[in-house]
Amino acid sequence: MPTREYVDLGTARSASGLRLIIPGGVPSPWSVAAKTFLDLKDIPALIVRKPRDNSVQEWTGVSNVPVLVYDDEPARSGWAEILAFLERNWPAVPLVPTDAEQRTRMFGLSHELLGEGGLMWCARLMLIDLSIENEGKRGFPLGVARYLAKRYGHTPGCSATARMHVVERLGLFERALQGKRYYIADKLTALDIYSAAVLASLAVLPEEQCPMMPIARAAFGELSAQLEGAIPASLLEHRAYIHREHMPLPLTL
Repeated sequence: MPTREYVDLGTARSASGLRLIIPGGVPSPWSVAAKTFLDLKDIPALIVRKPRDNSVQEWTGVSNVPVLVYDDEPARSGWAEILAFLERNWPAVPLVPTDAEQRTRMFGLSHELLGEGGLMWCARLMLIDLSIENEGKRGFPLGVARYLAKRYGHTPGCSATARMHVVERLGLFERALQGKRYYIADKLTALDIYSAAVLASLAVLPEEQCPMMPIARAAFGELSAQLEGAIPASLLEHRAYIHREHMPLPLTL
């Protein structure tokens, strides 16, 4: 069996070991990063593309993705708990610094990217607001936008403030990188993977490098247009380096 094999939900549910549930055709940075960690650590796993029904929630109790399931343990879905679990059980390729100050900095910056109220949260609010304002003609389809609006605490007209927060955090990461190849101690950490994964949503890669559903490409294309000129060149150069050295293209989910 391949180290990482795509299977259907029923096969994964009846199996043991590690199973990762991700979206199909949408470059969710949380899911892209989780799958990349499996690749970097060469962890055997079954991978499932989430069906559009409620079967994942019925099995795991979790409605969003990614979801990591190991044997009969409770499902894990938060980016930090997924990373911590993989580090604890497959430490041979470390992605978290052992130094306490470096580790604290890595998790703090990662939260600014992926946590509630962080960069991706605010970028989603930008798209949600645009989609609702245009009744789904641009951005997400209206039904998707209304569903996400409840999850992200959308308020009408929030896009300007959300964009300000995105740009502020882009500046934070530009300063954190300071022309280095890696964010922390000149060594690859999970933060480098998170950063590259997030930029796949903010500055859309060509289809051959990042395949996605047409509705997702249209939505993230709108986001890229709204952020044109706001993404520091150093972050795009860092993304290119991480893809070249550690995170081969194409990004496929």
